[in-house]
Amino acid sequence: MMIHPEEGTGAEITWHRGTCPRCGSDQVIHHVIGIPLAGATESSPPWVVWESCVGLGPERECLTCEHAWSPEDVGFAERPEPRVDGLTGEEAPIDPAPLRVVGAVIVDGERILAARRRPGRAAAGLWEFPGGKIERGESPQQALVRELAEELDVQARVGHLIGRGVGDGGGRDLHLDCYWVRLVGAAPTHSTDHDLLEWLERDQLRDLQWAPPDVPIVQVLLAGAPPVFDRP
Repeated sequence: MMIHPEEGTGAEITWHRGTCPRCGSDQVIHHVIGIPLAGATESSPPWVVWESCVGLGPERECLTCEHAWSPEDVGFAERPEPRVDGLTGEEAPIDPAPLRVVGAVIVDGERILAARRRPGRAAAGLWEFPGGKIERGESPQQALVRELAEELDVQARVGHLIGRGVGDGGGRDLHLDCYWVRLVGAAPTHSTDHDLLEWLERDQLRDLQWAPPDVPIVQVLLAGAPPVFDRP
């Protein structure tokens, strides 16, 4: 939701429904907590639910997969607003915004693609799932499709969210959200960020040295989580 002041009218609300960060559906409900502006309830879209001041749950809900989330916890991370001390008026130090990245667990039958970071890159020699940073204005799924095209020169279809790993992004928190992915067309033969690509059976994943943010995702895979896609 964005509020744009206009002369003589107080404020105008521009609504952006967005998509679900878990399944990619556009059937998203906005739960708005607080007292609405005059006329906002009458002019808001049908997918906006005004919770007044009693709403306690997450602000977004997907009608397709029933996932619920807070918008500030996914996607491109804005720089936090400074905190001001109410007594002194001084700004308190703030933590930098987390670095949000997405990773692809690319499946081909029972095999999964693993990628080793090339020399000269951060975490060189460690294994990871290919992907990259979410840019401003992108959904996680859009960012992953773009990154795979740039990094592996492949077309991809993104499935459901698997989970999140957390690590160090060079002085800021790194949030890695990994998704099931199937390729559309040929498999990759090279990578701009990796010196080795390997198709592995699940049990073989345990034999590699993984980058820390990818480790929780590997554990989910070793536990047998099945790929989830909305359509075959």
